Amino acid sequence: MELNEKNNILDLSSFRMITGVKSKDNKLILEINKNYECEVEIPYNVDIEDDKIIINEHPLKVENIKRGILNLISLSISQNLVNKITNRRTYYIAPPIPLIGHTAFGLIDRGTNIIQVRGLSGCNINCPFCSVDEGKHSKTRKNDYYVDVDYLVEEYKKIVEFKGNKFIEAHLDGQGEPTLYYPLADLVQNLSEINKEGKGIVSMQSNGVGLTYKMIDELEEAGLHRINLSINALDEKMAKILAGRKDYNIEKILDIAEYIKNSKIHLLIAPILLPNVNDEEVKKVIDYAIELDQRIPQNVINPITNKKDPILGVQLCLIYQFGRRVKKMKIWEFKKFYKLLKDYEAQYGAKGIDVKLKLHPSDFGTHRRKKLPCPFKVGEVVNVDVVMDGRIKGEVIGVAKNRIVQIINCKNEHKLIGNNIRVKILRTKDNIIVSTPV
Repeated sequence: MELNEKNNILDLSSFRMITGVKSKDNKLILEINKNYECEVEIPYNVDIEDDKIIINEHPLKVENIKRGILNLISLSISQNLVNKITNRRTYYIAPPIPLIGHTAFGLIDRGTNIIQVRGLSGCNINCPFCSVDEGKHSKTRKNDYYVDVDYLVEEYKKIVEFKGNKFIEAHLDGQGEPTLYYPLADLVQNLSEINKEGKGIVSMQSNGVGLTYKMIDELEEAGLHRINLSINALDEKMAKILAGRKDYNIEKILDIAEYIKNSKIHLLIAPILLPNVNDEEVKKVIDYAIELDQRIPQNVINPITNKKDPILGVQLCLIYQFGRRVKKMKIWEFKKFYKLLKDYEAQYGAKGIDVKLKLHPSDFGTHRRKKLPCPFKVGEVVNVDVVMDGRIKGEVIGVAKNRIVQIINCKNEHKLIGNNIRVKILRTKDNIIVSTPV
């Protein structure tokens, strides 16, 4: 934080990350980047009025007191930040913590022209089939993470330069809901400015709950190319069940879908099939998407493919180690799933409707590209600095060779933080580094 105040007033509204200020006596309750909160005790003679701190000390002491207050705020953000949605402790990720190595936050390069951008973890709904057990009712997630926007953009640009800035797609996804990231429009605009030099794009996943007309307008202006919008049922009761929220409003989501359709952002509707649970509802969602596309045609061209992206991206629900599962759901192999999609295509074709449901990465211009080298080998034993607690029980997060290293199978995690320990590397695929203590 840089000081730019004069006299005896510290104006907290001048700091972008501070988006709200409350106070009780000499305690500040700060809203950080809209969805986080921390408390700061001010041990000085001050008055707090709205977002201004009035320092009642000798003028020669004022500047040092301002610095002291800002240091206390920085310390509280680093140690006491809480996600207001999940109520979990949140780590604010900034230099020198690397952004490559973990699936919960940062940047992921899987050897294609897509770079996954994960600015945060934490979700505003509680899907009973969630592959990463997200939402405030999670039984496995104990911490959240938020990445500083300037740092995220800076490190993203380095990967683009390494891979070659041509036909790159920045895809905002992750273990949470991307629309909870603030400042989202600034992030999209910065990524878009980098990518457009090489005819690249920025895309984003969303459950739609946090989307508003205003946000869509801002994202459109920022240069967002596509929103992959999750809609898993049209029936009100089923939609609420699959979102895990009683106040989930499918009509609001459909209204948002139509608003996106009327913008310059391409809409892709992405239902997920849970066999034996929402089979009929997924078919209704497909019908809805086709009808919407016919009623409000878009001509948003993907510069990577020089054609429009698909309107639908139907997915099959899979089971993951730390994910949730709906009891009634049956497990399908992809062969059966793809046959179903082909059958649907034939049914629509018989009605004169040309729709592609079985997609290929090439439909979005996805192709193989130079991949970031990994500095580790499976089986290697290395020293790692443990810097923070992990995402799940038994995990801590370390740093080595400019990579985040997940360290699993830990006991007494809090005792490991701040220490240098030896670990054995278990996984290095896609620069997602997993290890275990030795």
